[in-house]
Amino acid sequence: MQFKIITKNVLRECISNILMNNYKKSYLDFRKFVKLDISKDKFEEFKKRKVTDEEISDLLSKNKIDSEKEVKRIKKIWNGEEDDIVKTMNEITKADINTNEITCYIDPYQNGGYYGEDNITVGTYKNPEDVLFVIAHELFHVFYWRMLAKLNVTKSIMGKEELFEWGIAEGTVHLLITEPRMRIFWKNIEIEIYPEIEGILKKVEPIWRENSFEDYLRKSYELFKK
Repeated sequence: MQFKIITKNVLRECISNILMNNYKKSYLDFRKFVKLDISKDKFEEFKKRKVTDEEISDLLSKNKIDSEKEVKRIKKIWNGEEDDIVKTMNEITKADINTNEITCYIDPYQNGGYYGEDNITVGTYKNPEDVLFVIAHELFHVFYWRMLAKLNVTKSIMGKEELFEWGIAEGTVHLLITEPRMRIFWKNIEIEIYPEIEGILKKVEPIWRENSFEDYLRKSYELFKK
């Protein structure tokens, strides 16, 4: 896996997407998640429009973060466990997961993670178990969508999926990362789930336990397509 610092353009898009499409919590909650110095007034303003290139440059100029040092730190943590984590994920899912052509963008300005077709973005967590957990979580999302395409389960694409598809995706990742064989890599952290997917998770968990991963993908979709 390649590790690179997040670009200004990607960061700007991330902030705008969060504020305009997903963020419904308070300003205080937002401040815990985003490390950039965004005022409450700007917080409300950015929920209505995209952050500009000039604004993101100004925000970054106020942060003194050794980005190269953070990239090296996160890379070292992941590289120490990558082979075992990927091997275990493949043993459970047979999803042919590998990191050869995946780029991991390090984002020292936010907590959390994102994924794309061949890349993931992760925050600079201090706890090594959090680093491993978030990278593995986002990495599996990439190969989950590749498996859906391979099996022709859905015509949707990541980022433009229906709401129930997002719920199944998040529920599936939760089921994988809480498997006992996976939990050993992050045994000391608390794993939370989105409240919005609790109902979906309850319905797909029995399918996960009783079927191969390929059959699980097909049957979980059949359950919600009706």
